[in-house]
Amino acid sequence: MHAVIAAKIMRDPGLLAKPRDNIKRWSVRFGKNPPRWIGQWRRILALSYLEIAALITEPNEEGARLRQSSPFAGMLTAQERRRIYETFRA
Repeated sequence: MHAVIAAKIMRDPGLLAKPRDNIKRWSVRFGKNPPRWIGQWRRILALSYLEIAALITEPNEEGARLRQSSPFAGMLTAQERRRIYETFRA
């Protein structure tokens, strides 16, 4: 899913507003003791769109760990998610 998200970001870096808003909202929800990953994502989302696209698709353990707490919820349409799921079912 993050490969598709990275491609969308490359076409339109303005889409990064959504995960940045998600991080802001989550920060408020967790209050004074946010999980460590919120700060990590905040730092990542301050990078260039090229760096962000590369980081979210890293095939290593760190990339997998970051994707477990991904702020990219809402970036894919229902149709895009369905296509991804169908591809993996085939």
